Amino acid sequence: MRPPGVRQRVQEVARHELGLVESRPQWRLRVRLMALIDLCARLYFDDHPVSVVLKCYREVDDLRVEPGQARTGTDFETRCLRCVDALRPVIGAMAARPIEEIPFDEQDAVAADLVSIPPEVVLGRAGPGSQFELVCWNQANAVAEDVQRPYRAARAIAAEGFHDPVDVFGLVEPMTALTERYEDQPQDRAATAAEIVRVLDEYRAAAPWPVT
Repeated sequence: MRPPGVRQRVQEVARHELGLVESRPQWRLRVRLMALIDLCARLYFDDHPVSVVLKCYREVDDLRVEPGQARTGTDFETRCLRCVDALRPVIGAMAARPIEEIPFDEQDAVAADLVSIPPEVVLGRAGPGSQFELVCWNQANAVAEDVQRPYRAARAIAAEGFHDPVDVFGLVEPMTALTERYEDQPQDRAATAAEIVRVLDEYRAAAPWPVT
């Protein structure tokens, strides 16, 4: 049984953590790039409409030419940017248009590519289970590169437990427990965040998609 006030506590933590992520304007490109990969993967689970992906794609495209945006120059960042380029023939022109002018059937027509291209580019494979794997891999590497907060990564992975994904590396259970601990025990948040990082680092070391 969790302590009373869960809903308010979760809302407060979520707002605070998002504020920390958004407090560094020079990292907006990497934050939105992380979001784009995540949104494409979650489209497989119908967590949101295609229009959300299109809006995020346009943000990433705009930020790529904005001066002062930080880059890590890592293999993972390179793969994610390569994914943006691979999606350009599919949705580049569409994302540049006002969302309200794009018919739903036109949006639906690109959904399959939005789901299959990112895992193929970032993980090197697409198929059953690859979308959940991409959610986890994206979040884990974003934390490792200080683009994402540990709590937000844990919550993002735990949230997919609702869909009962094929969880080869057993991440949903520990991420769910650590998310709840972070929310319920504010005095231990530093230690809980460190534990999230440890679990995600172990996952990155074990997963068959190493970054160089």
